[in-house]
Amino acid sequence: MTLFISTGIALNNTVKEAVHDSGIEVGSYMYELYPKMCELLINSKSDNTVKSYFNSYKRWERFITLQGHKSLPAQPVHVALYLTHLLNNNSTCHPISNAVYGIKWAHEINGLSDPTSNTFVTSILEASKRVAPKKTEKKDPITPETLIELCDMFKNSLDLLVVRDLAMMILSFSGFLRYDEVSSLRFCDVKVHESHLILCIEKSKTDQYRQSSEVLISKGNSSACPCTMFLRYTRLAGFSDSCQQNFYLFRPIYRSRNTCKLITKDKKLSYTAARESILKRIRTICPDGNIGLHSFRSGGATMAANADVSDRCLKKHGRWKSDSSKDGYIVDSTEKRLKISKVLGL
Repeated sequence: MTLFISTGIALNNTVKEAVHDSGIEVGSYMYELYPKMCELLINSKSDNTVKSYFNSYKRWERFITLQGHKSLPAQPVHVALYLTHLLNNNSTCHPISNAVYGIKWAHEINGLSDPTSNTFVTSILEASKRVAPKKTEKKDPITPETLIELCDMFKNSLDLLVVRDLAMMILSFSGFLRYDEVSSLRFCDVKVHESHLILCIEKSKTDQYRQSSEVLISKGNSSACPCTMFLRYTRLAGFSDSCQQNFYLFRPIYRSRNTCKLITKDKKLSYTAARESILKRIRTICPDGNIGLHSFRSGGATMAANADVSDRCLKKHGRWKSDSSKDGYIVDSTEKRLKISKVLGL
């Protein structure tokens, strides 16, 4: 993948030419280091960030090439016209800013002047925040009552697909997990204790340097108890087999007559498949709910915030770096919002 991206943004050729122009001879030890140098330059950002920037840059490249101009190095006025084109086609603010960051990244990593610092570009980026169509409404948070009702409905089910979905929902809710975090869990990442679970999150959106973090999830008293549901799922899925210790916890499932098993290949469950399966179950309880996979992270955070859990613990549990990121997931209860005017003494 690194080689593909290096080629896609001309980084390989740029570094190779820079090394050659510096007087390094072809075939020498220092010359042989340039491919590794390209790899390290790409890895200066997280994998997901690089993929996002690369895709944004390639969209820009396709557009400007069709107009008969160069994508790298780019002229600031061409970038400004490209952003105008995106806005003219009803793009929201996010793809506009992503286009700017992608073009900026491709130039900086190649040692070129940044065309996005030009006032034409920065002014249009600011304008996009005012004139671009607003994003769609955020999904509603899931409530614990919904999860308990769903678990009660399937409390005697031995269907692996049903239990897998319930386990994903409950861990996502109680651990404030993003979908990428829950789908990346391996069986060995979960430690079972008498009173709680410990999830080792090896890779997170906010963990740019992959230092990993631990999420502690308490044992519950309802049918939606995270510890009970985890053990129920792993027993049914056959994770007692030692060869599966390092396998993804949540994998696709196949059916054959009366058999329902996880696929033997170590492959994580895709976002699309998970969304389709999980939302189908949630809609048996909330047929008209505005629900998505992020509703579980939002629901857990909302419940904790409204129960007056300290901000420090809340941010650590949800792996948020800032208050603004955390607050985007939380929906304050009516009672909590009314406290503001109640203390005014009117």
